[in-house]
Amino acid sequence: MPIKDILVHVGSSPACADRLALAANLARRYDAYLIGAGAPASPTAEDRFRTMLRSAGVVGEWRGIIGLPESFVARQARGADLVILGQHDPDEPTGLDAPEDVILACGRPVLVVPHAKLFEQIGAAVLIGWNGSREATRAVHDALPLMEMAATVTVLSVNPEPGDEWGTDDVVQHLARHGLTARAETFEPEALADADALRSRAVHIGADLIVMGAYGRSRLREMILGGMTQDVLENVTVPVLMAH
Repeated sequence: MPIKDILVHVGSSPACADRLALAANLARRYDAYLIGAGAPASPTAEDRFRTMLRSAGVVGEWRGIIGLPESFVARQARGADLVILGQHDPDEPTGLDAPEDVILACGRPVLVVPHAKLFEQIGAAVLIGWNGSREATRAVHDALPLMEMAATVTVLSVNPEPGDEWGTDDVVQHLARHGLTARAETFEPEALADADALRSRAVHIGADLIVMGAYGRSRLREMILGGMTQDVLENVTVPVLMAH
């Protein structure tokens, strides 16, 4: 399904300008309607968004956040094909404290943009974190429009169980039928956690987009056991598309 409406969270930090540039480029690529959501008490954010619409020649609208930002953005996402958020930045007073709450609640694919590096375009080199789960399957499907111009797509299985292929070859063939050049890869690092392994391979292949499922647990369980979703969101340096 093509992307026809995009929701982007707008803050007041310098990193948000990069996020808006990416959102504008995607809106132009897909001829999509762009919705900006930000704190109503931050006129800088609204002005920045409206200025971007005019300069980019993109059609859209502004929606001031009412109530808890994460809940508001998740509700607004029901009418969007893609949600774009910034990675949590402790120096951003108008940012989202918990983007993972939006990912788990909104039912839409969410593109999380890191605040440490500029990415005005994505989808040339894609890394899929694959484990055969429903969430990963959903993420691959939702990412198809973003992968349509990819030169390479790597379907990466990290530390699979012995003899368990997780249907990786089926995914590669599915992507090939969509006209994509895809390859399967298994990575079994001896001393890296799964999230570290995913980031390592992303850097190694020069990926500009990571695609993966998002897995939710209670916050107490995350604190005790850790969690790959949370780890990736906190430390990733490449835009990541997550679906739950």
